[in-house]
Amino acid sequence: MVVAKPFNPSSYTPAIIAAVILHILVAGLFWFQWPADERHIAQPVPKHITATVVQQPNQAAAERKKQQDVQAQQARAAAERKRQAELAARRKQEADAAAKKQRDAEIALKKKQLAEQQAREKKAKDDAAKAAADRKKQAEAAAAKAEADRKAQEADLQRQLAEEQAMLERLTAEQAERELQQRQQQEEQAAKDQEAISSFESQIMAKVSRAWMYPPGVAPDMEVSVRVNLVPTGEVISVSVIKSSGNTALDRSVEQAVMKASPLPVPQDVRIFEKNFRTFSFTFRPENATW
Repeated sequence: MVVAKPFNPSSYTPAIIAAVILHILVAGLFWFQWPADERHIAQPVPKHITATVVQQPNQAAAERKKQQDVQAQQARAAAERKRQAELAARRKQEADAAAKKQRDAEIALKKKQLAEQQAREKKAKDDAAKAAADRKKQAEAAAAKAEADRKAQEADLQRQLAEEQAMLERLTAEQAERELQQRQQQEEQAAKDQEAISSFESQIMAKVSRAWMYPPGVAPDMEVSVRVNLVPTGEVISVSVIKSSGNTALDRSVEQAVMKASPLPVPQDVRIFEKNFRTFSFTFRPENATW
């Protein structure tokens, strides 16, 4: 296939010079070999023949260059595919190694935790056995003493038991008091959290209502439920209808109002935000908005 190239006068200059020299040489040859009285005028070579002779090498060279470019491109593509395959294999190998390392670390941690738990349980059993052995030894020593000493020992033992019982009861009462205080604190915190949640929900609803534009054909008793995704700054990431009002204009107007009201008011407490406002839903009714 011959590929047409744009005309470039400079590319034909050497060919024209060569053709002129060739014509001069041919004319000189005829001049010296033919009789002097015979006059011969060399016919000029047709321009289209000269152009064909000059153009053919350029077309062949262009075709070879095109083939070389295609081969070079194919070679680069093959090299790139090979590089991508090697990179993918290396990434997979690294990912497998990391996963194995993670699994080994988890197994080692579980083994360590199990060993520590077993050690704690064994220590608790040993302490209990030692305490029981000490009490038994004291009881046997007390029984071996004289009656008077035995009575004194019994009195001391009774006193000790009473003190231990009193201490146990005191510890139990303190533990119960701490648990009661903890429950009260949790209840107080839960009440504060709920108050903050209700406050920010009201602020969000008020801001969305102010941004809402009344579309035609909407009745006050209609309602649409939407789900909203936020970032901690209150910026709205997305909003979608989860329960349509049956009126497309109302649904779209509520979505647009939420986006227009961004950023929405959210609590600074990250715990409350992540639990209640990272993703939340609310129902919008036209009767609650400003008409």
